[in-house]
Amino acid sequence: MHHLVLGTAGHIDHGKSSLVKCLTGSDPDRLPEEKSRGVTIELGFAHLSLSSDTETYEVGIVDVPGHADFVNNMVAGVGSLDLAIFIIAADDGWMPQSEEHLHILTYLGINNIVIALTKADLCEDIPFTIEVLRDELSDTAIADAPIIPISSLTGQGIEDLKQSLLEKLQHIPPQQDAGKPRLAIDRIFSPKGSGTVVTGTLSGGHINVGDTLTLQPIGLNTKVRFIQNHQQPLNTALPGMRTALNLPDLPIDTPGKSGAQRGHTLTTATCGKITDTLDVVLHRLARPIPGIKPRPLRHLETVALHHGSTRCRARVILHDRTHLNPGEKCLAQLRLETPLFLLTGDRVVLRDGSQQSTLAGATVLDALPSRHGFRTEHRATFLKPRAENPDDPTTAIRSLLIRDHLIDEKTPLPNNPFHEKVIAQTIDNMLAEGSLTRCHQTLLHSQWWKKLLHHAAQAIRTWHQQHPDLPTMPLDDLATSLAHCPTQLFPTLTIALESQGYQLTHNGIAHANHTLTLPEDIAGIAQSLLEKINHNQLQPPNKADLTTTASEDQAMKFLIRSGQLIELDPKVVISSTTRDTAIESIRSYITTHGQATASELRQHLGTTRKIAMPLLEHIDTLGITIRKDNYRTLTAHP
Repeated sequence: MHHLVLGTAGHIDHGKSSLVKCLTGSDPDRLPEEKSRGVTIELGFAHLSLSSDTETYEVGIVDVPGHADFVNNMVAGVGSLDLAIFIIAADDGWMPQSEEHLHILTYLGINNIVIALTKADLCEDIPFTIEVLRDELSDTAIADAPIIPISSLTGQGIEDLKQSLLEKLQHIPPQQDAGKPRLAIDRIFSPKGSGTVVTGTLSGGHINVGDTLTLQPIGLNTKVRFIQNHQQPLNTALPGMRTALNLPDLPIDTPGKSGAQRGHTLTTATCGKITDTLDVVLHRLARPIPGIKPRPLRHLETVALHHGSTRCRARVILHDRTHLNPGEKCLAQLRLETPLFLLTGDRVVLRDGSQQSTLAGATVLDALPSRHGFRTEHRATFLKPRAENPDDPTTAIRSLLIRDHLIDEKTPLPNNPFHEKVIAQTIDNMLAEGSLTRCHQTLLHSQWWKKLLHHAAQAIRTWHQQHPDLPTMPLDDLATSLAHCPTQLFPTLTIALESQGYQLTHNGIAHANHTLTLPEDIAGIAQSLLEKINHNQLQPPNKADLTTTASEDQAMKFLIRSGQLIELDPKVVISSTTRDTAIESIRSYITTHGQATASELRQHLGTTRKIAMPLLEHIDTLGITIRKDNYRTLTAHP
């Protein structure tokens, strides 16, 4: 069994509601004003079952208004259709609202369309009428759509229409369950004793009884108590179903109390975030709408944005121009007055600020963009591939990597419509082809990552050449030299360098083959210092007296870093040779006496307390001796 949604479209009084009643036996007009005026004002809903030899199709029908005053409601009804019946009265022909409805269907990407030529019983020459209609539609997306003459009054052609719909339905792929359910609320009410009930067309994923959903954009959580599809109770609603949800803990919006209303979206908390900015590709049809003078869409113009069952005002920022004429398309940013919930790939319709005409359609390329830097070439480089393939996960990930260089594998694509398994498979494919590199839970653009590692290695080599007497390049200096490396990636970079043979300390990094050397003019000073300190052994000169010049200070630091001198404290240095000799002397003394005080060891070494105390503490830190109270003994493994 397949679940799909069909919508009507067409000019006022061309027989949309009558046709729906004839097809289903249900009258979609439900408001008293609709009954009295004979005009559809609000959305109407009905149910139709169609069967082939092997398949059954349960079709939810959305009947939309045709009157110009109610086009806003029409847009809300056709946002998630699988198929549309375009109604054209044989005695009236193509009319202004026919053209505007065609624009809206085209902008929303709805191209599975059957044309119902209604009131055929009032037309004397059906073949000629069809011929004229074909000419009218020759340059449109429905130029080759089947045209079925019908009469809701006599029943003429109704079975032919059902057969044509069935043939279309058989070629429509079932809606995919991406695990990201969305239900745009188009009706909301509260039957006595039941609590809040909402209806809408479910897309993107399934909903179970007991599921917790989030009402966007206000963020209220609610639990599903009951589900219906065409008045039949269900445990699970599937994508493509007209769905009614009983949500008793969800308040309805009233003055002074925030709650659910038409236009809100029910989804899951993990599906995405609300947004007040959209990067899109705008498209305007060249065909004019009769009675409306064609005009350019202007940069910075305020428009009404329609998405699903909601609408809000938005400012249009054109990327590379000051206006967009009919028949043109371009990149644009839409800045919304109120936040909405959208995903990348969604389609929206733009009408003028006074709600009198439809201006353009747009496909969302980035649902969570920055407002800063939109009109740059850098942003265009990111968006253009997405504009060419808005429904391709590989293009989405690749363009994001080109822009940001890295993405978090846990959340690789914000506000995307793809199943997590599709994203995981796409990532695996990109890893296999080498365009993507994984480091821990970070995914990196391979070429950019290789260049970054090369630049880092080059920076370390250059630093070693400029500072041959220093053992490591400070990590802060490396980070500064790689200004284009994101801060959060720097630890991953250093770990990658370590795996390539670099030596990493807590605050520095060095090439494994780096050896400490001194410039010739400093080397002589270092040798002189070392000889002086060696000569005096455990009676060395004060460190400050040995480093009265910058060159002597540089030489002293080099000798300490290279291990030739031991800095016992800021004022005392001895040679490593003297230190090693003292260790052996202390080890021999304690072995003979079992233990020793600091005073006994000082006398044994023949030095002063100024030297002895830091020396003994240094030997303690080496794990050779251990102090307890006033005595030192050898450790178990001195």
